[in-house]
Amino acid sequence: MEPARYSRIAITLHWLIAAALAFQIGLGWRMGNLTAATGQFTAFQLHKSIGITILLLSLIRVAVRWWKPRPAAEPDSPWAKRAAGLVHFGLYAFMIGGPITGWLLVSTSRIQVPTLLFNTIPWPHIPGLHGALRGPVHEFSEAAHSALAWIGIALFVLHVAGALRHQWLLRQPLIERMLPAGPERLSRGGGALAYVAALALVGGAFLLPGTIGSTRGNVPPPAPAAAETPAGETAGDDAAEGNGAIQAAPAEAPDNAATTAGDNASVAAVPAEEAKAEAPRWAVQPGGRLGFTASFTGTPIEGRFARWDADIRFDADALDKSDIRVRIDMASADTEDSSRDETLRGDAFFDTGAHAAATFHATRVTSTGPGRYRAQGSLTIKGVKRPMTVDFTLAIKGDRADVAGKGTITRGDFGIGTGEWEATDRIAGPVAVDFRFSAIRKD
Repeated sequence: MEPARYSRIAITLHWLIAAALAFQIGLGWRMGNLTAATGQFTAFQLHKSIGITILLLSLIRVAVRWWKPRPAAEPDSPWAKRAAGLVHFGLYAFMIGGPITGWLLVSTSRIQVPTLLFNTIPWPHIPGLHGALRGPVHEFSEAAHSALAWIGIALFVLHVAGALRHQWLLRQPLIERMLPAGPERLSRGGGALAYVAALALVGGAFLLPGTIGSTRGNVPPPAPAAAETPAGETAGDDAAEGNGAIQAAPAEAPDNAATTAGDNASVAAVPAEEAKAEAPRWAVQPGGRLGFTASFTGTPIEGRFARWDADIRFDADALDKSDIRVRIDMASADTEDSSRDETLRGDAFFDTGAHAAATFHATRVTSTGPGRYRAQGSLTIKGVKRPMTVDFTLAIKGDRADVAGKGTITRGDFGIGTGEWEATDRIAGPVAVDFRFSAIRKD
């Protein structure tokens, strides 16, 4: 015998999904008007969290539909029954297809931001979508995700209109079957009013995202680690990440100008000036790190350069004779995401085909405290030269020096991120640079 009402679990899922969908659509529209300063990152993360929640609830709803008996369809004309069937099918396609296309969209983004559901549960990207697949899948999912939002709204209107038609025009107590309170507690009119009240709550969920960003902005992303090592501690011993520094060489460009340290390929070192030859020379040892941290919609994106070298002349007792030169192989940038790394090497960012290396040259070093120093010089990226200052700590024990420091650049000053990436609402302008390594005195 078919039941007169839907099961409690079906009713609960119905209204939870309805409210979540209304909130999600409202949030999707609201996100377009937000910036990094008004909560854009928080909104995007919440949108992803709600989307995955809708997907999981919808899959449970499909299982319940097959598992639990449901009421028989009310008598109606053939065309109305066919229309109702199509609307229901479309709603399920919307409930499942919307989150899946959004998941595809995030998984094929050129700059991938980790998804943390409700800021707690890590959610993976869909694997296998890099290379030639990424572009077409991203374009399809973007178009489908947007279209499904409008289709979902139309289906929602038809679904509500059909329910009210049965309740008021055909005098069939259809609505009570999906209300938490049974028909014994509600009159026919009372059921309709309860339904309208429920729809009002769903409408409130749709309007709620409009308050996001109106009273407060984003919580600033955590400051990137400076990787500082206090004087007396060893930076190199715990930095064996496979991106060790390369021994400096006296001349630039020849094939044998530097020797590989760790698993790094050789990069030609930059010579020190003859005028500074009096300062002791230091050879960078394996196990060092040269890293960077950018911010994408508020999320820190960390990376490192696997191949770099330095020619260092430094004397703590004669800082005016110090000379520091660093050369970085820009194609060795590694953010642990092959698609993102490929984008970084492209014309819009590092343009490694035309500008293979970046250089930093510091000619002025000053002390800022015991074991602390500031190096002032210039950084050249993509042929653009700009002043740069880095602060670092230094601990010398015999012939060994342990160094850790940090600096900041503005990517736009060097033309890093052009075209669609030029604006700073998604990728912030400042980029933090950090380094740590050990060096051995050579003379």
